[in-house]
Amino acid sequence: MTTSIDVPVICGYKIIEQIYFGSKTLVYRAIREKDCRPVVIKFLASEYPSFNELLQFRNQSSLELSGSAAENRFNLIFKKFIHLFTQKEHPLVIFLDDLQWADSASLRLIQLLMSDKNQEYLLLIGAYRDNEVYPTHPLILTLDKIKNMGAMINTITLRPLSQIKLNQLVVDTLKCSEDKGFPLSQLVHRKTEGNPFFATQFLKSLHQDKLIEFNLEEGCWQCDISQINQQALTDNVVEFMIFQLRRLPNSTQDVLKLAACIGNQFDLETLAIVSQQSQVETAACLWNALQEGFVLPQSEVYKFFVCETNKLENQENSQAVTYKFLHDRIQQAAYALIPETQKENVHYQIGKSLLQKVSPSVREERIFELVNQLNYGINLIVAQVERDELAQLNLIASRRARAATAYKAGPEYAKIGLQLLGEEAWERQYHSTLTLHELVAETASLLGDFAEMSRWIDATIANATTPLDCMGVYQVKIQALNSHAQFVEAIARQIVEETHGGKLSCNSNLGIGTEFILELPL
Repeated sequence: MTTSIDVPVICGYKIIEQIYFGSKTLVYRAIREKDCRPVVIKFLASEYPSFNELLQFRNQSSLELSGSAAENRFNLIFKKFIHLFTQKEHPLVIFLDDLQWADSASLRLIQLLMSDKNQEYLLLIGAYRDNEVYPTHPLILTLDKIKNMGAMINTITLRPLSQIKLNQLVVDTLKCSEDKGFPLSQLVHRKTEGNPFFATQFLKSLHQDKLIEFNLEEGCWQCDISQINQQALTDNVVEFMIFQLRRLPNSTQDVLKLAACIGNQFDLETLAIVSQQSQVETAACLWNALQEGFVLPQSEVYKFFVCETNKLENQENSQAVTYKFLHDRIQQAAYALIPETQKENVHYQIGKSLLQKVSPSVREERIFELVNQLNYGINLIVAQVERDELAQLNLIASRRARAATAYKAGPEYAKIGLQLLGEEAWERQYHSTLTLHELVAETASLLGDFAEMSRWIDATIANATTPLDCMGVYQVKIQALNSHAQFVEAIARQIVEETHGGKLSCNSNLGIGTEFILELPL
């Protein structure tokens, strides 16, 4: 199952996306009035293709940075971008869900925003599951740092619904008095222990089973408490939802399984590709899940409608149709419908379908989506040619992850790439193997794991065919020494590297980070 943690995109991009697509007029006006520096616009366009439209306002090249310098630059420019929209006339509220899955780069960005004493009219609301974090969890440590910097943090713990609150829910749902609703709410509370999602789904299932019905003669809702009491109900939400999903037609269950593999959010085009149906047929299969509320459309626009013959027909519209699961427990339940022995193959087939149908022009843009699916079925790939192709895709994903400052995801893709190339990687795929080693060494350095960095540097030097091929890892080593103020050793190593035919020159970028530029002889 794919979750947000599988895609290495820091929260800053999502925030910018919501602002940008939420009100283009606001973005354009802010840029014109505030005269935002051209480097900001160029940076956003280069890092996030959706922003190319902004180039009509400013067009100026910016420095190409990598590593920690790239992250620092993004963070500083992101602060400027947010400042454009945090004004007394229109304060900005940002909501971030599932922070327990946030990567380190996202947490650093949150810390940067909330510790900025010049940042006014900004409210950041974050939600996370406290049962999935611990005292030394990165999120908790980040919150502690923000508090120590003087920022105000208010914590609201959401508890299960009490008997009284649940009774209010039942009364409001059935339009009855509190006294009449109490027996049912008491039973629901006992069955669900006040879990809001579980309680609402349980009430819905009672209505489906005709245990709650509307009495037309008396004009009110009625239920049989004794029959409901006899219902065998699991206390596991996912198991309960599995039972509910199995009531759906098989065709609907099949597309929900595939949707669960794609992620909590998915679009009709992708789902149609992986289900090997037309968008019209796929939408028809989804319809029952929409009617039951298990899946929600993400916009007011549908590319299909129900005609008189009850067949779904396509409507021409430029906006993509996207959906999301009502709750992650429903996604988990849909994923659990896939037998454990078949999950590898399902993911692999999804990846193959996407690889075949997605045009090469957008393949790199969707690289994480492709690679994550194919990597799940890595044990099913026997032919070395196919393994080499997937290794190249992992190399691209590793580079993209590094560029997005997702330093934990980057080396994982690189290591999977090396695993795919096999024991004879240096002999068969020399240049790819060299690049993958450099990527792992660099990201290990950026994560502060210098023992890991040294191990990969040593492996590169031991297998490189020429001294010049070692320049990439030498550069990583010098950057690491420089970042820890070990200037004497860094200079000594630089002199040594120059004797091998290359020249490593140092260029400081106004305190943002030190960049080393490799100039090789022609």
